[in-house]
Amino acid sequence: METSKLLKKSIFLSIIVILVMAVIFIIVKYEVEGEKQLPYYISKMLLISTVDGEKIEDEENIWNINISQINDLYIYIDSANTTKETIDQITIENFTINKNPEKGDIKIYRPTGDLNNLYTYSEQNYLNEQIIYTGSVIDDLKSLEIANTGGVIGFRIALQNLGSYISNDETEVIYDGNLLSNLDITIEEVKLDISFDIIIKTSDNVSFKGTINLNTPISTIIDQGSSNMEITDFENIVFKRI
Repeated sequence: METSKLLKKSIFLSIIVILVMAVIFIIVKYEVEGEKQLPYYISKMLLISTVDGEKIEDEENIWNINISQINDLYIYIDSANTTKETIDQITIENFTINKNPEKGDIKIYRPTGDLNNLYTYSEQNYLNEQIIYTGSVIDDLKSLEIANTGGVIGFRIALQNLGSYISNDETEVIYDGNLLSNLDITIEEVKLDISFDIIIKTSDNVSFKGTINLNTPISTIIDQGSSNMEITDFENIVFKRI
Protein backbone atom coordinates (compact mmCIF):
# COMPACT_ATOMS: atom_id res chain seq x y z
CA MET A 1 0.00 0.00 0.00
CA GLU A 2 2.81 2.39 0.93
CA THR A 3 4.57 1.48 -2.30
CA SER A 4 1.43 2.34 -4.28
CA LYS A 5 1.10 5.73 -2.57
CA LEU A 6 4.78 6.48 -3.14
CA LEU A 7 4.44 5.55 -6.82
CA LYS A 8 1.40 7.82 -7.25
CA LYS A 9 3.22 10.65 -5.50
CA SER A 10 6.24 10.20 -7.75
CA ILE A 11 4.08 10.21 -10.88
CA PHE A 12 2.28 13.33 -9.68
CA LEU A 13 5.57 15.14 -8.97
CA SER A 14 6.93 14.04 -12.34
CA ILE A 15 3.89 15.49 -14.10
CA ILE A 16 4.30 18.77 -12.20
CA VAL A 17 7.99 18.95 -13.14
CA ILE A 18 7.19 18.25 -16.81
CA LEU A 19 4.47 20.92 -16.84
CA VAL A 20 6.78 23.49 -15.21
CA MET A 21 9.55 22.68 -17.70
CA ALA A 22 7.09 22.96 -20.58
CA VAL A 23 5.95 26.39 -19.38
CA ILE A 24 9.56 27.54 -18.97
CA PHE A 25 10.36 26.27 -22.46
CA ILE A 26 7.40 28.17 -23.94
CA ILE A 27 8.39 31.37 -22.13
CA VAL A 28 12.03 31.13 -23.19
CA LYS A 29 11.02 30.31 -26.78
CA TYR A 30 8.71 33.35 -26.84
CA GLU A 31 11.45 35.60 -25.47
CA VAL A 32 13.81 34.44 -28.21
CA GLU A 33 11.43 34.17 -31.17
CA GLY A 34 8.52 36.45 -30.23
CA GLU A 35 5.23 36.50 -32.16
CA LYS A 36 5.06 34.23 -35.19
CA GLN A 37 1.75 35.48 -36.63
CA LEU A 38 1.77 39.28 -36.74
CA PRO A 39 -1.24 41.07 -38.27
CA TYR A 40 1.20 43.72 -39.57
CA TYR A 41 4.91 43.38 -40.17
CA ILE A 42 7.92 45.26 -41.56
CA SER A 43 8.40 44.25 -45.20
CA LYS A 44 11.43 46.46 -45.90
CA MET A 45 13.30 49.58 -44.83
CA LEU A 46 14.87 52.14 -47.14
CA LEU A 47 17.87 54.11 -45.87
CA ILE A 48 19.05 57.20 -47.76
CA SER A 49 22.35 58.79 -46.69
CA THR A 50 23.69 62.10 -48.00
CA VAL A 51 24.96 65.49 -46.85
CA ASP A 52 23.07 68.75 -46.44
CA GLY A 53 23.99 72.23 -45.30
CA GLU A 54 22.71 75.57 -44.11
CA LYS A 55 24.12 78.64 -45.80
CA ILE A 56 25.40 81.27 -43.39
CA GLU A 57 25.39 84.97 -44.26
CA ASP A 58 29.01 85.96 -44.84
CA GLU A 59 30.11 89.22 -46.48
CA GLU A 60 33.71 88.00 -46.90
CA ASN A 61 33.06 84.67 -48.62
CA ILE A 62 30.80 83.47 -51.40
CA TRP A 63 30.08 80.19 -49.61
CA ASN A 64 29.90 79.60 -45.89
CA ILE A 65 27.88 76.46 -45.21
CA ASN A 66 27.26 74.65 -41.94
CA ILE A 67 27.47 70.97 -42.93
CA SER A 68 25.19 68.14 -41.74
CA GLN A 69 25.22 64.44 -42.60
CA ILE A 70 21.66 63.15 -42.90
CA ASN A 71 20.07 59.70 -43.00
CA ASP A 72 16.41 59.33 -43.95
CA LEU A 73 14.78 56.05 -42.96
CA TYR A 74 11.50 54.82 -44.46
CA ILE A 75 9.82 51.77 -42.90
CA TYR A 76 7.30 49.85 -45.00
CA ILE A 77 4.50 48.15 -43.04
CA ASP A 78 2.47 45.41 -44.74
CA SER A 79 -0.55 43.42 -43.56
CA ALA A 80 -0.89 39.68 -43.21
CA ASN A 81 -3.37 38.36 -45.78
CA THR A 82 -5.50 36.78 -43.06
CA THR A 83 -5.92 39.80 -40.78
CA LYS A 84 -9.15 41.77 -40.46
CA GLU A 85 -7.57 44.24 -38.05
CA THR A 86 -6.42 47.67 -39.13
CA ILE A 87 -3.60 49.87 -37.87
CA ASP A 88 -4.62 52.16 -35.04
CA GLN A 89 -1.22 53.77 -34.59
CA ILE A 90 2.49 53.13 -34.89
CA THR A 91 4.89 54.58 -32.33
CA ILE A 92 8.64 55.03 -32.72
CA GLU A 93 10.35 55.64 -29.39
CA ASN A 94 13.27 54.90 -27.08
CA PHE A 95 15.97 56.14 -29.44
CA THR A 96 19.23 54.82 -27.98
CA ILE A 97 22.72 55.74 -29.17
CA ASN A 98 24.82 52.58 -28.90
CA LYS A 99 27.88 54.16 -30.52
CA ASN A 100 28.38 57.89 -30.77
CA PRO A 101 30.03 59.39 -33.84
CA GLU A 102 33.29 61.22 -33.33
CA LYS A 103 31.88 64.42 -34.83
CA GLY A 104 28.52 66.17 -35.00
CA ASP A 105 25.41 66.64 -32.88
CA ILE A 106 22.75 63.93 -33.20
CA LYS A 107 19.19 65.06 -33.93
CA ILE A 108 16.04 63.05 -34.78
CA TYR A 109 13.43 64.78 -36.95
CA ARG A 110 9.91 63.95 -38.08
CA PRO A 111 8.73 64.89 -41.59
CA THR A 112 6.93 68.23 -41.71
CA GLY A 113 6.90 69.24 -45.40
CA ASP A 114 5.72 67.95 -48.75
CA LEU A 115 7.32 64.99 -50.53
CA ASN A 116 9.97 67.15 -52.21
CA ASN A 117 11.01 68.87 -48.98
CA LEU A 118 9.95 66.55 -46.18
CA TYR A 119 12.24 67.97 -43.51
CA THR A 120 12.48 71.62 -44.55
CA TYR A 121 10.59 72.92 -41.53
CA SER A 122 11.58 70.25 -39.00
CA GLU A 123 12.90 71.76 -35.77
CA GLN A 124 11.93 69.64 -32.75
CA ASN A 125 14.54 67.04 -31.81
CA TYR A 126 12.78 63.72 -31.10
CA LEU A 127 15.86 61.95 -29.69
CA ASN A 128 14.17 61.60 -26.29
CA GLU A 129 10.61 61.76 -27.56
CA GLN A 130 8.05 59.64 -29.43
CA ILE A 131 7.04 59.90 -33.06
CA ILE A 132 3.46 58.63 -33.43
CA TYR A 133 1.83 57.80 -36.77
CA THR A 134 -1.96 57.46 -36.72
CA GLY A 135 -3.90 55.00 -38.90
CA SER A 136 -5.78 56.80 -41.67
CA VAL A 137 -7.17 56.30 -45.17
CA ILE A 138 -3.86 56.98 -46.96
CA ASP A 139 -0.23 57.72 -46.10
CA ASP A 140 0.54 61.34 -45.25
CA LEU A 141 4.06 61.68 -43.83
CA LYS A 142 3.64 65.40 -43.20
CA SER A 143 0.60 64.77 -40.99
CA LEU A 144 2.13 61.65 -39.40
CA GLU A 145 -0.54 59.38 -40.88
CA ILE A 146 -0.20 55.86 -42.29
CA ALA A 147 -2.77 53.95 -44.31
CA ASN A 148 -4.54 51.73 -41.79
CA THR A 149 -4.13 48.67 -44.01
CA GLY A 150 -0.38 49.17 -44.38
CA GLY A 151 1.89 51.92 -45.64
CA VAL A 152 5.10 53.86 -45.02
CA ILE A 153 6.44 55.80 -42.04
CA GLY A 154 9.73 57.66 -41.74
CA PHE A 155 12.06 59.94 -39.84
CA ARG A 156 15.50 61.56 -40.21
CA ILE A 157 18.70 60.96 -38.26
CA ALA A 158 20.97 64.00 -38.63
CA LEU A 159 24.53 64.75 -37.58
CA GLN A 160 24.64 68.51 -37.43
CA ASN A 161 27.43 71.04 -36.94
CA LEU A 162 30.10 68.92 -38.57
CA GLY A 163 31.95 72.04 -39.63
CA SER A 164 31.79 74.96 -42.04
CA TYR A 165 32.58 74.69 -45.72
CA ILE A 166 34.04 78.05 -46.81
CA SER A 167 34.81 78.83 -50.44
CA ASN A 168 35.03 81.71 -52.88
CA ASP A 169 34.55 79.53 -55.91
CA GLU A 170 31.55 80.85 -57.84
CA THR A 171 30.59 77.34 -58.94
CA GLU A 172 27.30 76.19 -57.40
CA VAL A 173 27.87 73.94 -54.40
CA ILE A 174 26.47 70.41 -54.66
CA TYR A 175 25.18 69.15 -51.34
CA ASP A 176 26.46 65.60 -51.19
CA GLY A 177 29.04 63.35 -49.54
CA ASN A 178 31.94 65.13 -51.27
CA LEU A 179 31.53 67.98 -48.79
CA LEU A 180 32.74 65.64 -46.05
CA SER A 181 36.00 65.18 -47.95
CA ASN A 182 36.31 68.95 -48.30
CA LEU A 183 36.20 69.16 -44.49
CA ASP A 184 38.66 66.24 -44.15
CA ILE A 185 35.95 64.18 -42.42
CA THR A 186 36.19 60.42 -42.86
CA ILE A 187 33.32 57.95 -42.89
CA GLU A 188 34.63 56.50 -39.62
CA GLU A 189 34.18 59.84 -37.87
CA VAL A 190 30.46 60.02 -38.66
CA LYS A 191 29.55 56.37 -38.01
CA LEU A 192 26.55 56.02 -35.72
CA ASP A 193 24.99 52.94 -34.14
CA ILE A 194 21.41 53.63 -33.07
CA SER A 195 18.48 51.50 -31.92
CA PHE A 196 14.82 52.32 -31.42
CA ASP A 197 11.54 50.60 -30.57
CA ILE A 198 8.62 50.37 -32.96
CA ILE A 199 5.17 49.62 -31.55
CA ILE A 200 2.35 48.55 -33.87
CA LYS A 201 -1.08 48.96 -32.27
CA THR A 202 -4.09 47.44 -34.06
CA SER A 203 -7.77 48.30 -34.07
CA ASP A 204 -8.31 45.38 -31.66
CA ASN A 205 -6.27 47.32 -29.07
CA VAL A 206 -3.41 44.81 -29.27
CA SER A 207 0.16 46.12 -29.46
CA PHE A 208 3.35 44.47 -30.69
CA LYS A 209 6.79 45.91 -29.94
CA GLY A 210 10.13 45.21 -31.59
CA THR A 211 13.58 46.82 -31.45
CA ILE A 212 15.43 47.90 -34.59
CA ASN A 213 19.20 48.42 -34.74
CA LEU A 214 20.64 50.64 -37.45
CA ASN A 215 24.12 51.70 -38.51
CA THR A 216 24.52 54.98 -40.39
CA PRO A 217 25.59 56.39 -42.75
CA ILE A 218 25.87 54.12 -45.78
CA SER A 219 29.63 53.78 -46.23
CA THR A 220 29.64 54.81 -49.92
CA ILE A 221 28.35 58.38 -49.52
CA ILE A 222 31.78 59.99 -49.88
CA ASP A 223 32.44 58.18 -53.16
CA GLN A 224 28.89 58.32 -54.52
CA GLY A 225 27.70 61.58 -52.95
CA SER A 226 24.34 60.07 -51.98
CA SER A 227 23.60 56.40 -51.29
CA ASN A 228 20.44 54.30 -50.96
CA MET A 229 20.13 50.91 -49.31
CA GLU A 230 17.17 48.54 -48.99
CA ILE A 231 17.04 46.42 -45.84
CA THR A 232 14.96 43.24 -45.99
CA ASP A 233 16.59 40.97 -43.40
CA PHE A 234 14.61 41.27 -40.16
CA GLU A 235 15.53 38.02 -38.43
CA ASN A 236 17.02 39.97 -35.51
CA ILE A 237 13.82 41.94 -34.90
CA VAL A 238 11.65 40.16 -32.34
CA PHE A 239 8.08 41.42 -31.86
CA LYS A 240 6.25 40.71 -28.60
CA ARG A 241 2.83 41.62 -27.28
CA ILE A 242 2.82 44.41 -24.72
